[in-house]
This record gives sequence, structure tokens and C-alpha cells, in this order.
Amino acid sequence: MSGFEISGFGPEFREWVRALERLGCVSPVLLMGHTITRDARTGETVHAFRSADLPFGVLMLPCNNRREQICLPCSLLHNGDSFQIVRSGIVGGKGVPADVGTHPRAFVTVTAPSFGPVHREGALCRPRRDKPVCPRGRALSCLALHVPGDPLVGAPLCVECYRYADQVVWNASAGGLWWRYVRALGRELFRAAGLPVTDKAVRETLRVSYARVAEFQRRGVVHFHAVVRVDGPDGGADEPPAWVTGALLVQAAQAAGPRVFMDVPGETGPVRIGLGAQLDAQEIGAGGISDQAAASYLAKYVTKDDGRALVLASPLRSEAWIDQAPRGVLTAHARTLMHTAWRLGGRDDFGTLRLRQWAHQLGFRGNVVTKSRAYSTTYGALRGERQEFRRAAAGVVLPDEVVTESSWRFVSKGLSPRLAEIAAGVAEDVAMRKGQRPSWIPDDEP
Repeated sequence: MSGFEISGFGPEFREWVRALERLGCVSPVLLMGHTITRDARTGETVHAFRSADLPFGVLMLPCNNRREQICLPCSLLHNGDSFQIVRSGIVGGKGVPADVGTHPRAFVTVTAPSFGPVHREGALCRPRRDKPVCPRGRALSCLALHVPGDPLVGAPLCVECYRYADQVVWNASAGGLWWRYVRALGRELFRAAGLPVTDKAVRETLRVSYARVAEFQRRGVVHFHAVVRVDGPDGGADEPPAWVTGALLVQAAQAAGPRVFMDVPGETGPVRIGLGAQLDAQEIGAGGISDQAAASYLAKYVTKDDGRALVLASPLRSEAWIDQAPRGVLTAHARTLMHTAWRLGGRDDFGTLRLRQWAHQLGFRGNVVTKSRAYSTTYGALRGERQEFRRAAAGVVLPDEVVTESSWRFVSKGLSPRLAEIAAGVAEDVAMRKGQRPSWIPDDEP
């Protein structure tokens, strides 16, 4: 179904609106079915939940979309969960020992290399007295003062010279580069301490835990912001080696970048890629960035709007979708990157990168937020806590051992245009009641 519709506006409709207010979602997922919970020892039914008992016989679930331009209430919830996941890995809580607050921690930003000169925002774009030109005769200088929102910002000075294919492949390989960076960071800690470096020694001595967020720069390439923490080999509950300090971690984080390389397919054969020269690392606490600010920055990057007309919210079904996107949804630069990803994705030598599947994200594969297993809690655990809270608030007490029988079928995602307008108004009211998006940063934070 393309959208759920309701006929009539009686008492059942009013109850449906109240349910929508509790849900606070613009585009809910609708299901029909039931869940029966029985005592495993006696077989007695202790709780029965049926969509037939709900308004219009459907269960509404939140879309859980993290993008605020798609669903503001769900993005606010996602923002709060992201903050708790990052913060608990910095100071403890949510099942993470408080002792992690004493472990060495750093806020790291990793960037990509250049793929050609692009227009820049702020001061004069690219002033050059010698007025250089590219091999095709186009100027490589620009005296314009680009204002925020100018679609030229991030676009190449010469489209024909710009290395579009290299950028798409770099985006697709960014996750692999990050994994190599984390591994190199552990080795650099040993080098900085003057200890013999072997993978076995690193593995048996410490563990590098992290929470990482990917953000698209205006030129359409991803860079990473991350909280990095050093634990003992068994994770957050294990004390790190006494010789690892916050300052040593910052030193190792900066030294690890130039050591990261990997071989990937190129248009004319395999090529070797690495990280960009710009790599920033700041100690968390001890006079550096505060615990609160580090967690807030990552939570903000998880849920903030693209706002740069670079990516699409869902995968492309065909290359024609790229040009069919309305004006303003994608910049010309982003369209060229998507076409490049689609073209390369049709070649056998690029098959492992799955570029067509990820062309809507300019080749970048995977989730915007990623964390190591031992870093902290999970989104699933936080959702489970909320479910337990709601169950307790409703007075539902389950035996220690239960058997659950569930049968649900998908009805639709989203509502009909008429109901979607009502849902948008309800979501706006929910967002207004919750107030402005929390910054999580204290007023005295610089």
C-alpha cells in the first residue's frame, strides 16, 4: 500500500490521533497482527497484544529515521540515544563502568585527501596572483566571496580535471581506511612509548575502543569525527596500561594517519589510497575538550540535516533517478558524483565496492555512526530499556520464564496525503512541546 487511509472522523479517529500524539512520528510504519505471551511453566496467557484492539486495527511504530528533515520527533529521540551511547563510553553509565572516565580518551577528526581544487566559503575563494590555469585552460583562481548556501561551494574549479572516480572510490573505501587507522593507532602507542611493536603485543596489552560518525564535506567526500578510548585488552572494565596517557594517545593518533594505506580498484588498474594530511586530535578532559562537548558533537553529527544537497535518503533504483531529483535536492557536483558511482558500479573490477547500491551516498558504504563492540551500550539496549519502562508503567508484570508467539504483517509505511498532513501537524506540536533540540553543551563551553 502506498499510504494508509481512514474513512470517517468519529471517536475511533480521535483515539487514533491521540495514539499518533504519543508516537510523535511523521511517517509511521503500520502493522497488523498479534503477540501472545504465555507463562513457560503453566502455559497460561499472561499478556495479549492485538492490533485488532487498536484504532482502525493497525499498530503504528515510529519510522526511527535519524534525519531531522524527514522526521523531526524521531531524529530528536535518535539524537538523545546517540548522546547517551557516546557519553557512556566517555564517563560510564548505561552498563559501562564509571572507571572508563579515567582511561585515556581523545576526540579525533580524520579527513580525505584532495581530488582537485574546489570553491571555498568564507574569505576570498582562491586568490592567486599568478592566475594559474588547468591543462584545459580553465582558471584555478577565484576572487569571489561565496556566502553560506552558495551551490558553487564545494564544486570543482574545473569539472573535467576533477578526479571524480578517485573520490567515489575513496568514499567507498573509507570504512576500510578507518579500520586500518584504528589498528595503526595501537601500534603507534607502542612506538611512542619506545616499546617493541608486534600485533600480538598490542592485542595482549590494550584495546582501542571508539565511537565514530561520518560527515560529508561540501566537496562530497566523507570525513570522520570520533571519540577514541584506550582500554585494557578486555575492554572498558579492564584498566589500560599505566604508561598510556591522554597526551600519548593524541601523539599516536596524529602519527597513525600517514601510515594508513590500502589498495583499491582504479579506472586504469589498482591504486593505493590513504588518509588526508589534515588530521586533528584533542585530549578529552585534562584541559582539552570536555566530556560533555565531545559527546554532544558526535550526537549532533549523527542527526543533523545534510543541508548541502549532496546525498539522497534512499538507494537509487536506476541511474535516471539522479537527474529526476528536483532542483535544489542535489547540486550539479553531487549528481556528477552519483553518475560516476553508477558508471563504475557497472564494471566487474569495481564489483566488491557495490557502488550502485551506495550511489545515493556518493559511494560511501554503511552507517553514518559506528562504534566498536566494547565501547559502550547500543541503540537496541536503549530501546529495550524504554520498552521495559512502558511495560512497567502499564502495569504489565511478566513471569521470569515466558514463551512468546508473534505474527505480524506489514501494511504500509507512511500515510495517505490527507492523514500525512495531520501527522505532520501532530509531529510539529510534539516537537514544540519538547522544545529546541538540546545542544548538550554547557553554557560555559567555549
